[in-house]
Amino acid sequence: MKKLFRTIALLCALALVAAACGGGDDADTTDGDVEDAVSATTAPTTEAPTTTEAPTTTSTTTTTEAPSGPAFPLTGEIIGDGETADHRAVVVKISNNDVTARAALLGLDEADIVFEERIEQDATRFAAVFHSSLPTEVGSVRSGRTSDIDIVANLNSPAFAYSGANNLVEGQIRAAENNGLLNRVSEQLGNSELSRISQFSAPNNLVADVGAVLERVGEGDPPTPIFDYSDNLEEIGAIASSGARVQGRDTVEFVFNEAAGGYLRFDNGQQLVGRDGAPIVSQNVIILTTTYLRSQIDASSVDATTVGSNPVVVYSGGLRIEGTWTREFQRDGYTLETPEGEIIGLAPGQAWVSLAPSNTSAEISQGDADDLLNR
Repeated sequence: MKKLFRTIALLCALALVAAACGGGDDADTTDGDVEDAVSATTAPTTEAPTTTEAPTTTSTTTTTEAPSGPAFPLTGEIIGDGETADHRAVVVKISNNDVTARAALLGLDEADIVFEERIEQDATRFAAVFHSSLPTEVGSVRSGRTSDIDIVANLNSPAFAYSGANNLVEGQIRAAENNGLLNRVSEQLGNSELSRISQFSAPNNLVADVGAVLERVGEGDPPTPIFDYSDNLEEIGAIASSGARVQGRDTVEFVFNEAAGGYLRFDNGQQLVGRDGAPIVSQNVIILTTTYLRSQIDASSVDATTVGSNPVVVYSGGLRIEGTWTREFQRDGYTLETPEGEIIGLAPGQAWVSLAPSNTSAEISQGDADDLLNR
């Protein structure tokens, strides 16, 4: 059911766009000290992201009665016939270095949750979480980072697929595995579930077979939800919104498009698509204001603090609401609340989570959104 919905949405998005416009592998790079980002139980509260007045012309999706039944824990989507949720999650580190890396993307559209973390100053990398779908090719796979340990720690000991890491970071990831937080699968360890393909050159040619990664790690419990999926933004006072802009090394924009069924992503004005050319659509965008600490291993690297509390802005179904995210311990999910203490619920589907430093995100205008969609 999930794949059918996304196929229809992507065909609609492509039709809309057509009508409108007729470095080397970093397995040995350095990284931060786990003591800063992993053992912290609180994070300093920072100012809320800069926003502008929300446009009033954005259309929102029509609500219909949703089907009922058991749901996938990381999307809130109903488990269909022949589908199963009784297995671990798999997290894959994916490159976002440049235009060449983004052209080599595989499988990101099938992720349940995509975390975008900063790794070196403003540069980012993706940690894609798979559970409801297990694609045979995901990539391009890149190195593990200290920040990843906290990011995956609340997924109930998932498989963690990465190209490798420098000795100090590898030691931290190995310690996390010994503590039951994750299960390592990497090219550096000689695991054959990660392999090189001929279409691209290194480092953009390493792919992971997610199902095979899961088999290597073995049986385990499924993750529990790390977000709420009550889809209640309209009820708790969310306002109409065209989407969000996050400024880092690249300008990233998420634009709501009803025909596509969610948010389209643009990097420096270029729409993010998979290697097959189909746009990547997320039903939810979460801007988690994140405190970054300077790595004690490498002065050019930073570690994300994802345990604690900070402002959050949630976009879903053409609506936007501000609040606070809270996560007390490593193994906890994220509690997203309005200033009045109401739980912020996501719409069923994929969630894109931007771990953004304070004052790097803002609202985009309807005019800017239309401009991007009509390119």
